[in-house]
Amino acid sequence: MDVFGIALSGLSASSAGLAMQANNVANQQSDGFKAKRVDLVAEASGGVRVSGAFEDPTPAGPGASNVDLPTETVQGMGFELMYKANLKVLKTADELAQATMDLKA
Repeated sequence: MDVFGIALSGLSASSAGLAMQANNVANQQSDGFKAKRVDLVAEASGGVRVSGAFEDPTPAGPGASNVDLPTETVQGMGFELMYKANLKVLKTADELAQATMDLKA
């Protein structure tokens, strides 16, 4: 897998994580709702993929959801950082490719 593919897989995985985290926050007041997490797996050729989702096993009170806002905030910050880092990789790879093309001209 090339650097673009690796970075794009990271963007895709972080987008999925942010969507899952947003769904958890949106449903925090829903009785019986169980927070869900994405399961990320490293690819042998580089990059990462979402292999699925699982319910957070943290117990909740009777009838309440188990969504914890501080946990969701930290999860969101992590996925945001992952997204920004992969964008930076794409930008740097693009700049490198452009500099290489300029050298050939």
